[in-house]
Amino acid sequence: MNYKEIENTVTKAKNGDEEALLKLMIQFKPFIFKTARGFNIKNYDTYDLVQIGYIALINAVEKYKEGSNSFSSYVYISIKNCMKCTARNNKKHKNTLSINAPINEDGSLTDFTELLESNIDLEDDFIKKEKAREIQSIISKLDPKDLELIFLVYYNGFSFKEYALKKGLTYFQVIRRKNSIFKYIKNELLKSSEYKKVAEI
Repeated sequence: MNYKEIENTVTKAKNGDEEALLKLMIQFKPFIFKTARGFNIKNYDTYDLVQIGYIALINAVEKYKEGSNSFSSYVYISIKNCMKCTARNNKKHKNTLSINAPINEDGSLTDFTELLESNIDLEDDFIKKEKAREIQSIISKLDPKDLELIFLVYYNGFSFKEYALKKGLTYFQVIRRKNSIFKYIKNELLKSSEYKKVAEI
């Protein structure tokens, strides 16, 4: 997209146009991956940083003042600064995996890890960490609209009702999408487990 197309797309995204936000996520995906690969932060892999980059993009859309600058310049700086901030705070925040956020709004049920690993016997912390990284890797490859739901709910603290209102969806539509995402992640984890078993034979 050229300058005008990007600015128009940002305007639409700020007004809640989901398709416009997806276009921006796709537009800046190469930059996010390139920037993520340029950082070497303890306890973070490329997939972690890619997620942080997408979060920075979503926040940039919401905070960008139209006409004040070019969005491209603004989002480039936002993404880089977000990753630099992560690097600076790394020693203070070593265990900030969003997959440990409660799934249910009242926090009564479980978290990402518990839900996805409920039928898996994890014997030690190393296996747990490896599984968490697998989950993060799968999440980073989700369709942009599903990735956005995960970011806004599990990273930015939106409730499902708030997300539904923001996107012009019903609460039950959001829950169905969330359940579909979880089913996909669980299936991908099962595929990965089966592949490892075959490789070990």
